[in-house]
Amino acid sequence: MRYIPFIAMLFAAAACQQGKDKAGTANNNAYTLTEGYHLDADSVLHFAARKDLPEDEADRLFRQAIDKYRNDKDPKAALPIFRQSILKAPRAAAFFEYGNALSEMRSDDKPLQSDLSTDQALKAYHIADLLGYKPVSKLLYNTACVYAKQENEDSAFHYLVSAIEFGYTNTDQIYKDEDLAKIRAVRYRFDSEVGNALAGASDPDRLLWKLFSHEFQPIELPVVFDLKYGEEKEFGSVTYDFEKFIPEMRDGKFSRDVGSEFYYIGSVQATPLYTVVTYAVKDVMIDAEAPYCYYLASFDAAGKLLDKLIVGGHRILEEPFCVGKITENGDVEVKKFAIRYEKDPAKEGYRDNAMAEMNEVGVEYFAITPEGRITPKSAPLAMK
Repeated sequence: MRYIPFIAMLFAAAACQQGKDKAGTANNNAYTLTEGYHLDADSVLHFAARKDLPEDEADRLFRQAIDKYRNDKDPKAALPIFRQSILKAPRAAAFFEYGNALSEMRSDDKPLQSDLSTDQALKAYHIADLLGYKPVSKLLYNTACVYAKQENEDSAFHYLVSAIEFGYTNTDQIYKDEDLAKIRAVRYRFDSEVGNALAGASDPDRLLWKLFSHEFQPIELPVVFDLKYGEEKEFGSVTYDFEKFIPEMRDGKFSRDVGSEFYYIGSVQATPLYTVVTYAVKDVMIDAEAPYCYYLASFDAAGKLLDKLIVGGHRILEEPFCVGKITENGDVEVKKFAIRYEKDPAKEGYRDNAMAEMNEVGVEYFAITPEGRITPKSAPLAMK
């Protein structure tokens, strides 16, 4: 019940420079983490990838922090010790407990509100998730509690329902936890959504959809899916357990298309009604260096495919090559190009085979509707 780990980060030249600026120093991929960036996910993940971190010292500090937090019931005193542990060697458990301590700071403790807040708790939980914290159901539940404290009703219900669907079944806690009091006060919605989630927790189809959809991390927008997009990235592979959500996993004869590999790219939009994601396909049977074909796909709340669209590359060599751009407001632009390689990729592959020509032959515009559909837009109304 986990996302594929995001530890395999992007080490392009620009990312390396960003690692220098945010994390402190970069020397032969050896990053340092400073306190000012201990809640910056990219900086933490770069630093966590090091092989020479003092894990024993980090564990010792972590145990000290837990003692202060759990046994002495003093989250304020525990926070700087958690941070020391994180700066030594970031670990999922440390970020999870750090988020818990942050979320328990009193709202009337005004001197702390400028830098110790529920927003920081959410960042800590997010990093704990990226580092592989388990059980994810507890992480989702605690995230719901923080959103409830913030009176963010929609997010609180979303994460609470997700927690239940991922195995959190402590109904006594759900119905008595003071952190959830504000959303329990919305009686009809609470009884309806939580009741339905508890009733459907054993539904294998809903669970499969949740497992699939939660593998997609939010993608930074705007994003352009061109030939360079996947050069320095390592994407998580989609297994055939989820072939019901990806039609391309089967060829025309409905046999598994073992000549292709499939990858999680990211989440574009996620609402209680629909989810829009991007995934990629690579035809490794032709060549392991074949370009990715990127899909934008939308699904309803039950995981039923609503629409899909190629927003980068192409599946058939003779078809136009697409370069798509997706913006924050759900607008999509797909430029199409006629391309020619120096040698026929079907015979010679893509290694040492430069693209000789790339001529634009058209452009199409789309929008993601409030219902989760991907619909065409006319050029005059397209994004600028």
